[in-house]
Amino acid sequence: MWCKSIFVVAFVLGSVAVASAQSYGGTPQEQTACRPDVGRLCKGVKNEQGSVLDCLKTHQNKLTRKCHAVLQEHGQIFAR
Repeated sequence: MWCKSIFVVAFVLGSVAVASAQSYGGTPQEQTACRPDVGRLCKGVKNEQGSVLDCLKTHQNKLTRKCHAVLQEHGQIFAR
């Protein structure tokens, strides 16, 4: 499950190279839900394994409801 969430975030950042090498990249809806939060909260974070996900988790209280729901669905954060 942890790897699945990493791939969701990788696609959010538009990392097609990482995503094409993996079997799961997140749905278009998941990508759309978190893209603004990644840009707003994690600008400058390199797309390395877990770094963007860690950033989003660090800022979970500032996430939009949609992105929070995606991360919660994948077991990365708990309900508000």
